[in-house]
Amino acid sequence: MGIRSRVADGRRRLRAGAVRRLSVDPRALVALRVSLGALILADLCLRARSLRFFYTDAGALPRATLAERFPAAARVSVYTLFGGEWWAATLFVLTAVAACALLAGYRPRVAAVCSLVLLVALHARNPLVLNGGDSLLRRTLVWSTFLPLGAGLSSGTATSTASDGAGDRACRHPAAVGLLLQPVVLYTVNAAVKLRGDAWPEGRAVPMVFSLDSFTVLVGERLAGYPTLLAALGVAWLTLLCCSPALVLATGRTRAAVVAVFATAHVGMALTLGVGLFPLVSVAALLPHLPPSVWDAVGPRWNRTVATLRGAAGRFRSRARRTVSRGVDAVGRDRRPSGVRRARAAAHRVREAAGGAARAGNASLASAGRIVAAALLVGVLVWNGAALGYVDAPEVEVAGVAPQDARWDMFAPSPPTEDVWYVAVGETEADDRVEAIRGGDVEWTRSGGAWTSYPSARWRKYLEAVRWGDDRRLRERFAAALCDRWDATHAGDLDRLTVYTLTEPTRLDRPESTTRTAVRTHDCSRPR
Repeated sequence: MGIRSRVADGRRRLRAGAVRRLSVDPRALVALRVSLGALILADLCLRARSLRFFYTDAGALPRATLAERFPAAARVSVYTLFGGEWWAATLFVLTAVAACALLAGYRPRVAAVCSLVLLVALHARNPLVLNGGDSLLRRTLVWSTFLPLGAGLSSGTATSTASDGAGDRACRHPAAVGLLLQPVVLYTVNAAVKLRGDAWPEGRAVPMVFSLDSFTVLVGERLAGYPTLLAALGVAWLTLLCCSPALVLATGRTRAAVVAVFATAHVGMALTLGVGLFPLVSVAALLPHLPPSVWDAVGPRWNRTVATLRGAAGRFRSRARRTVSRGVDAVGRDRRPSGVRRARAAAHRVREAAGGAARAGNASLASAGRIVAAALLVGVLVWNGAALGYVDAPEVEVAGVAPQDARWDMFAPSPPTEDVWYVAVGETEADDRVEAIRGGDVEWTRSGGAWTSYPSARWRKYLEAVRWGDDRRLRERFAAALCDRWDATHAGDLDRLTVYTLTEPTRLDRPESTTRTAVRTHDCSRPR
């Protein structure tokens, strides 16, 4: 064999290996689409509990304050057109409709684009409550808009509706590469930041995290009493993060096993830590990594389940259509004027011509989409390299955010060293003392359960911003919004409100003491 033949054979093997590792099974895209639709719906349901407080002018971040603190976000959010609760609720409903269409596979690409646009608008309305799960959900949706997501709920529809010529082959597209690399980038960056401190390599980080009662939920409250086990889990998690490139480099059963380990870790995170939907979004982002052998085993069972669930609805719909069609034909077949028939024939020819033009346009759009996706992929890699300081990039900001401020540094390089929660003591006009955040009587301890420290994970993110941000107006608006929130849901109005922070240092070797600090007193009777 000559040198030229060896080089050609090496190129073929290299290309085949790259295609095998950097392409996505079309059935995985269907599963991803269904998961994204369900996650958006779940996110909306969780956010709706604080719709008035976080997304209206009567809440903690009115449009004027948003425009001052986040001018770029205020410009791109359709939520800023009106400040009333009715407008926010309307947009929530529209987002839910788009998410349902995405889940069901109705016009999937249009549904994905609409879901992305509305989700970005929602996130831009209040950046103070966002977390890593929101960022990962947005980015996964961005890549998905370029890809053939399949129609309906059956996994077999992916191969029949692929618009980029994928057919029964795996999807080969720069956006598919982006889907595969996004979790790897997240894990790698997080591992790099964790290794810059001592807490994670020494095994102290996870016991510190589980000592923060404002984070632990469900099983986490019980695991907090086993620091040795938690230390071992922390070292194992750091090791797993360092091995994350195997999600792309491995193939077949090895890749499936790596995905299963990461997914199990995220499920464990969801059962122990109150970090919102981040663990579930992470599991969804891992679906494109599953090899074809997994979908060969899962696909038929899934399709049978879907067929059973929708069989009755499909039969009813078919009968209704046949009944209506027979009635229309019986009435109009013999009475249809020849002019109408000619007009319909002409319209049919126009539609065929338009369809040909549309197919040509779709080919051009597909080529443009590949170029845009490739540019985005390069941008993501450069951005994350700059976030770690490995890439000398110009000192620029995107939407007011620098790479160092938006890197994947969850609990890194070290977890928080103190647990903080809020108590808002309100005095009603009847001289009663109430707790304005959670309701009920004022309690300075968390005997009712650690998760009562904050109403939700988004409240914790918001109150962290209020605490650490040097903005007196934001604190004042927070207190005023608490007064409005109480008055809107209770018979007796608040007359005065005092907000306290309770701080508890993280001490793994001795009892922890609590420090109470009054951070703001607000006159609720003053016009707001």
